[in-house]
Amino acid sequence: MKARLLHLTTVAVFVFACFVPARAMNYYVDRNHPRADDLNAGTSDRPWKTIAKANQTLAPGDTVFIKAGTYTTCIAPGRSGASEALPIAYRNYGSDVVTISDTGYGVSLDGKSFIRVQGINCCNLDRFLNIRNSADHNIIAHCNFDSARLTDGRTATWAGSVITGSSQHNWIHHCRFSDYGYYTDDDIGCILDIGDEDNKADSTRYNLIEDSRFFHGGHHVMGVYGKYNVIRNNRFHNEPWSMGTADSDRGAVMYGNRNLSFSGYTENGGRNLIEGNRVGYSSDPSDNRGASGMSLNSSENIVRFNTFFHNINAGLSMSVTRSYLQSILRNKVYHNTLFNNGHNPEDPTDHSRCGICFAIYSGPLVVSDNVLKNNILYRHRIPFGEYNINTSDRKGIIAVQIRENNWDGDTQGDPKFVHADTTFSDPMDDNVPDFRLEPDSPCKDAGTYLTTVTSPDGSGSSFRVADAGYFTDGWGIEHVRGDMIQLFGTSQRARIVAVDYDTGMITVDTDLSWSRNQGVCLAYEGMAPDIGAFEYTDNDY
Repeated sequence: MKARLLHLTTVAVFVFACFVPARAMNYYVDRNHPRADDLNAGTSDRPWKTIAKANQTLAPGDTVFIKAGTYTTCIAPGRSGASEALPIAYRNYGSDVVTISDTGYGVSLDGKSFIRVQGINCCNLDRFLNIRNSADHNIIAHCNFDSARLTDGRTATWAGSVITGSSQHNWIHHCRFSDYGYYTDDDIGCILDIGDEDNKADSTRYNLIEDSRFFHGGHHVMGVYGKYNVIRNNRFHNEPWSMGTADSDRGAVMYGNRNLSFSGYTENGGRNLIEGNRVGYSSDPSDNRGASGMSLNSSENIVRFNTFFHNINAGLSMSVTRSYLQSILRNKVYHNTLFNNGHNPEDPTDHSRCGICFAIYSGPLVVSDNVLKNNILYRHRIPFGEYNINTSDRKGIIAVQIRENNWDGDTQGDPKFVHADTTFSDPMDDNVPDFRLEPDSPCKDAGTYLTTVTSPDGSGSSFRVADAGYFTDGWGIEHVRGDMIQLFGTSQRARIVAVDYDTGMITVDTDLSWSRNQGVCLAYEGMAPDIGAFEYTDNDY
């Protein structure tokens, strides 16, 4: 038996060795080089002429440097990388401007994993980015995807970019995605969809989208239909940008729509983190009178430290119809800033002309037990709006949400932002409005804790809380750390390393001493957390 085990081990080592390249190679593509030819060795002095040659040739550990020029072949590697340490990489050479244009895709990673794409511009395409069919651990960084190639005024498909088919652990950062979709008498298309909204078996999750800009989608800019995805520190806007047709509800004028749409089945939609994003300038689609900044139609998401501003209808909406896929339950919406939403001139008293809107328009689904805490709402007709088809007065939904310690600036006073007024600025300007707090803001140190300790008085690195749904342990996503928490009224801080949402058990990286019923917050400065999306520090000024 020992000899057989030794033989199997030897075979396993040999098989693994066969997949490890003897030497990682650097290759070059330069369509403008006088000696460029796909029959070359791909060296810097004798480069390949096409990206297609790189797609056919690259092996795990290899990098291709693409030199300046416009190419008409998409990035579509023929094989996967082997690991994080042995990826296949495509990148622009130095600071060269590399453009992929007038073809089907910019980047297509169908079933491919451990691929790195950096510094590539993609424009005038049928589709932008394709990550699907268990395409895992891919990185798209510092790339631009802009302008759908239209045929008879229409895009080739619904979503310009997708992460779907149970694809996991993909990372998009420092990218720009824009202008995918169109308007007839309806609003069609989007920039990026994550997960398959209509497929319970799809397990697209653990993807990280950060530090990027998304704007100008038809029906929405980004749709999120999976679980455990992190959408953080991005900029979203969807101001009027594309012409409708004569049979649109207002004729042939410029239209836009909502920014973010969250949905999906309970089995595989919900429990995402939406953090630190700027969500503004939602506008009027061609089949309706207005759209919210973010439509949150799934459950148990964490929505925090975002700013929602200048959206034509509610900054944030939670609504259901009989066609929706799940009730909207137990979302945690805290420490956000909402400003000047619901400015739609079409109906001065509409329920969606507000900061946050709740609605049941038809069907048996419910909107209940969502927590709204430590948010600033300012310059709205009303802070919260509702529409309930099941009651004669159309009310009753706000009453079944949990609202604690929100600041309604229109009744409680100006929260004193650094710079914010109702005048629209350039949506591309990320510095205006500036929702950081002034030193004398009444929202400083005015926040309350998120939940409480339910374990008996004690110390250690694990304890139970009344509701662990406010927190994340990073969900195993690389580059996403667990939350830094603080016991309210003390200076004790620790980082979460594990959360059990069923039992409420939290495990942290250092010992703490707590009392039963003690408050638990995210880490804060000063005497207490601040209300709103920004924690004031003296370094802000």
